[in-house]
Amino acid sequence: MEIMTTLVFAGLTVALVSGLLWRRHALDKARRQTLEGLAGRLNSTFSEADNFGLLAQLRDFDLFSRERRWLGRKGKIRNVLRRQFGKTQVFMFDYTYVVSTGKSSKRITQTVCFADNKDWYLPNFKLKPETWWRKALAMFDKSDINFPDSPDFSDKFWLTGEFESLVRKTFNPELQEFLIERPPVHLEGNNYYLLAYKPRKALQADEAHVFFEHFCQLVELLQKKEGQLELLNLAELQPEKVELRRDDQSA
Repeated sequence: MEIMTTLVFAGLTVALVSGLLWRRHALDKARRQTLEGLAGRLNSTFSEADNFGLLAQLRDFDLFSRERRWLGRKGKIRNVLRRQFGKTQVFMFDYTYVVSTGKSSKRITQTVCFADNKDWYLPNFKLKPETWWRKALAMFDKSDINFPDSPDFSDKFWLTGEFESLVRKTFNPELQEFLIERPPVHLEGNNYYLLAYKPRKALQADEAHVFFEHFCQLVELLQKKEGQLELLNLAELQPEKVELRRDDQSA
């Protein structure tokens, strides 16, 4: 009787695990097909695997080093969309990693946008929403870079960086206005890399479409011009002109 009970329990366990693996495979396949279709609408190429070595390039960013601190494992990058934007390579992809609490583990997938331009000279910075608890933390943590002339920006974002003067120069009024109107959740910059993501959230197709377009507009603001990093005037990104650019790219 005990042997029979053990066999039944083992069979149910195998069936449950097999069912969970099948469901994950089905969801991953549906996700891949959705993003491959989105790549066509965004005039981007699509690669199921990380054929560009992105994980190695991004390992020093906080998002990509987080899991290694917990488990010593590497996350995985899949479903990579790529568009060449002048001298800038722009990517959007799914980043999957595992977080362990000791007793259990959780698989997390989130959407990430990444830009790479070897002509950029971005300061090392991090930009996050300024939540209520960050406001309370500001009483003890003075690392937040605020702009007295832009209280709206300072109220919305927690901005930190290694070289404050360079960060202030980069986040000029034009860039501040753009971010206030189209706020990404998290931004990280370092030298010629720019990263944007929404923590622990895999965006659905419509959300990912908007997020990618906003990120590309942000890249336009950071394009190198006449040998120096300059932020282009926001007047060049009026809605009708953005739509015209999209039409030109689709032609």
